[in-house]
Amino acid sequence: RRLVKLFKEKGKALSPLTILTHDHPDPDALASAWALAHLAQTVGKIQTRIVYGGIIGRAENRMMAERLLVPARPLRKGELAGVAHLALVDTQPPFKNNRCPPRRIPDLILDHHPRHVDTQSDMALIDEGVGATTTIMVEALIAAGIRIPGRLATAIVYGIGSETQNLGREATARDMVAYQAIWPKANMKTLWRISYPQRSEQFFMTLAHAVREAFVAGRVVGANLGVVNTPDSVAQMADFLLTLEKMQWSIVTARYQGRLHVSLRANDPGAGAGRLLKR
Repeated sequence: RRLVKLFKEKGKALSPLTILTHDHPDPDALASAWALAHLAQTVGKIQTRIVYGGIIGRAENRMMAERLLVPARPLRKGELAGVAHLALVDTQPPFKNNRCPPRRIPDLILDHHPRHVDTQSDMALIDEGVGATTTIMVEALIAAGIRIPGRLATAIVYGIGSETQNLGREATARDMVAYQAIWPKANMKTLWRISYPQRSEQFFMTLAHAVREAFVAGRVVGANLGVVNTPDSVAQMADFLLTLEKMQWSIVTARYQGRLHVSLRANDPGAGAGRLLKR
């Protein structure tokens, strides 16, 4: 109701709306941003543009963006300086994983991660009760009675499925309901193509490096990948190493463009990997 009211009231004043995801966006960020744009355009006739910092590096994510024609593009240098209206999706300004200008207070924040103490926004829909930001937008679209096109539906299904490991990791009843509601509208053949893309030679070199350099300490498996050409590979290798039998944790580190990237995974959804990593 708050979203619909915002877009109806601001229909003329809030045009265009720039939607910013976190850097190197994953399927959840892309799908939720696209769903937010669809709601703004349908309810308030608001022009939107979806932008992101970094690159879409993981093969599955690139395939999703290309196959579904996701209306998102890389951010241009200095582009946000003159933006009148800004929404952040799947991130918050203090997280430092986005290009939100310093001291800029967004018009809207939409996220499922825990609220940062320094987060400020004119309107914030931060809901930790779901496993994917996309779920929040599915609920909004359904509540508003808005038709969801096939390509967007396919992105939504892949976004929720990817974020929750096909509803097996940190998924709630709300994620399952949202997934099941949109699943019949999705294109199964396209979902299959996204899930099993052709991979670059670099991917297999990174995979070989992860296996070759892997260490085991008790119930923990980990690896340092050195320098990588895409930060997505850090989380991807952490997921892969966690499949080693008898392991309860995986940790993978790598450097990308001079910054250290760390991914920590746990078999137990209640293990608090995010809190532990932050600490």
